Amino acid sequence: MARGRNRNGLSKVVAIESPKAQVPDGEAPVPESETQAADPLEPEAAPRPRRGRPRQGKAVARDLPRDEELLQIAAEVFFRQGFDGTKLDDIARQAGIVKGSLYHYFSSKDEIYERLVKNVRTTLNLEEEVHKDGPAIERLEHLLRSRMSQTAEYPLEVGLLSRQMVQMEGPIGDWAREIPRSYFNAVRRVIVQGQKEGLLRPVDPDVIAAMILGVLNSICQWYRPGGRVAADELVDELTEFILTGLRVSPRS
Repeated sequence: MARGRNRNGLSKVVAIESPKAQVPDGEAPVPESETQAADPLEPEAAPRPRRGRPRQGKAVARDLPRDEELLQIAAEVFFRQGFDGTKLDDIARQAGIVKGSLYHYFSSKDEIYERLVKNVRTTLNLEEEVHKDGPAIERLEHLLRSRMSQTAEYPLEVGLLSRQMVQMEGPIGDWAREIPRSYFNAVRRVIVQGQKEGLLRPVDPDVIAAMILGVLNSICQWYRPGGRVAADELVDELTEFILTGLRVSPRS
């Protein structure tokens, strides 16, 4: 600021602008706000928060695509609470997200369950298990190993079949009820064949087939991949345990 005098001799205040910095040719001028020194008394601006919500739920199959991971989480909830007892809020809470985020992947609870049903039907290949030729011991071992391996790898999906889908009406329920019946009959036939071949003990085939089916159905209740016992070890131990009890003891 500077003082001057007008024509009447009165002083007046004249504003004098500070000279602007010379900008070299070809360069854009720097905004004034960027050239001012930061006030040491002003608090630093807080960092901008990252967008999105962190995954806070139980870590389940994080190596899968997000929709498949959510299906695994939903399978746990359905397995524990049943279809009618499960809400989308329950699945979202287990996954550590808000319910609205589920709609980015699924349109409804029905669609989630339908995807799980499709996964179960893809997992269980009954035709490959049952229709196999060969000696009775080999056929029985194949039946045991194939079903145990599937259950150990997909315990929740197989559990949904044995606990939920068998209660459903319509084609899905009919298919789910046919699976254990067909498997029971296949195991029974193999036991009878082994008894005729003199390789298996003369036990009641109905009792033993029902026992084997019960053992297989129970695996999904207590086994989860990644635990203390590896899946292949579980299959080896249970298969050998059952076959040892059924084989005819060698004569001394």
